[in-house]
Amino acid sequence: MDSALQLVSQSAKVFKTLPASKQVTLFFVVVMTLVSIAAFVLFVNQKEYRILFSSLSTEDAGDIVARLQETKTPYTLSAGGDSISVPAEDVATLRLDLASEGLPRGGGVGFEIFDSSKFGVTEFEQRLNYQRALQGELSRTINGLDEVQRSRVHIVLPRKSLFVEEQAKPTVSVFVKTKAGRNLQASQIEGIAHLVAASVEGLSPSGVMIVDGAGNVLTAADESQVSSRANSQIEYQRKVEKDLGTSIKSMLEKVVGAGNVVARVSASIDFKIMEKTEETFDPEEPVIRSLHRRSETTSAAAKGGESSVGTAGTAKGRDRGSGSERADEVINYEINRVISKTVMPVGEVEKLSVGVLVDGIYKKNEEGAEEFQPRSKKEIETLTDFVKKSIGFDARRGDQVVVTSVPFRKSDFDAEPLPEEGFLKGMLHMMAPLARHLVSLIALLLVLLFVLRPLVKFVMAHDRGNERAGRGGRRGLVTAGDEMDIDDESSPLEGERHEIDQVRALANQDAQVVAEVMKDWIR
Repeated sequence: MDSALQLVSQSAKVFKTLPASKQVTLFFVVVMTLVSIAAFVLFVNQKEYRILFSSLSTEDAGDIVARLQETKTPYTLSAGGDSISVPAEDVATLRLDLASEGLPRGGGVGFEIFDSSKFGVTEFEQRLNYQRALQGELSRTINGLDEVQRSRVHIVLPRKSLFVEEQAKPTVSVFVKTKAGRNLQASQIEGIAHLVAASVEGLSPSGVMIVDGAGNVLTAADESQVSSRANSQIEYQRKVEKDLGTSIKSMLEKVVGAGNVVARVSASIDFKIMEKTEETFDPEEPVIRSLHRRSETTSAAAKGGESSVGTAGTAKGRDRGSGSERADEVINYEINRVISKTVMPVGEVEKLSVGVLVDGIYKKNEEGAEEFQPRSKKEIETLTDFVKKSIGFDARRGDQVVVTSVPFRKSDFDAEPLPEEGFLKGMLHMMAPLARHLVSLIALLLVLLFVLRPLVKFVMAHDRGNERAGRGGRRGLVTAGDEMDIDDESSPLEGERHEIDQVRALANQDAQVVAEVMKDWIR
């Protein structure tokens, strides 16, 4: 404590001895140092805020802010008012508490509108509340997509008519605003249309109109199933081509090295839906269709006999002396027939065209530079055979495979693959708190090294100079006083003793100064 007070007093003395310009400069430096330290302390101790909810509707943001004000929880709003941030340690707890109260609702009111029953509600109000609730629930479901920031659903339910011919079909319009840099794929648009159509009675996917934030129509109201089927067929064709190209590349890279193969596949696929029905007749093996037999026996004698043959059978008759016996037999034959129905497979590959580029071999010449040498013809044939086996090559359908050795132009960026965007975001999110404190610590160290340290050196240097000047002054004063006492023979004895006491005190403080004084006295 005493050393600190002594340092303060010495600093004050040095400050008084400085010129006015240096006093102003030193005062400014001290003030800036204190302000920097105070800002560092406030910056480190302030609460870290994180986003509680983002992309909120106006209604949800107002309800959440009101709830935070009731619990006296500190919060901050974004410039657009659609994002709310709270202290980092309260994010998880607040999300659970607000979720238990049904917040955020996702924009609009849902089926919770029927939680409170009211008396005297008319049928029109009941139907209108149902329509509002259905719109809100559909909007919340669509907002669950990763690409969607917010959405609104408008349902038109026509009045029911007694006549089926006059009954109008319901229609739905969906407004979707996607997140920055995100777009909805064709399959997602089709999924939204089917989701809405399945939620509204009597609605078909063709009756759903979807519009994005820029006013572009994503799906037309008269879109037929043929166009949607064509999109799915194109996606299937691309998938087949990509899978075959990846298979070829992964196989050849094991032989020629990673990054030395480029493979492209063009597939011609038959998407016709065919049903084949065959009916086969076999005349060699007739089949009995019907059989009719008749027999008759007579005991009385008859003079003669007769027989007759029909168109569809045979008849036999004979006479006997004591009676008659008759047997009729009718047999109908049918030609053997086989009917078979075959549904031809859809998506059968009609033709494959494959192009493969393989990097060559590089050897150093006499000057030390690398020269490209294409791969041998035998090696190219071997690689071509591998490619044919991997894709199921069929010459009858006209498949083509071409493998060529060409020099690749490689850049420095091909040496290492870039990390994924999600990994970078995760690392930045984890390092953000540590980086914040690290930057603050670096700033404090800079202030200490380049502001406080030079200031302390400046004060100590001036203090040493003043001490040296004081020692020289005291030495001159003692020498002059002693000369006056020696020359003045009328000085009393008490004065000499007083001077001796001063010399002793000075000797206790600084022996070097006393030694110089004694030398002066001797001289």
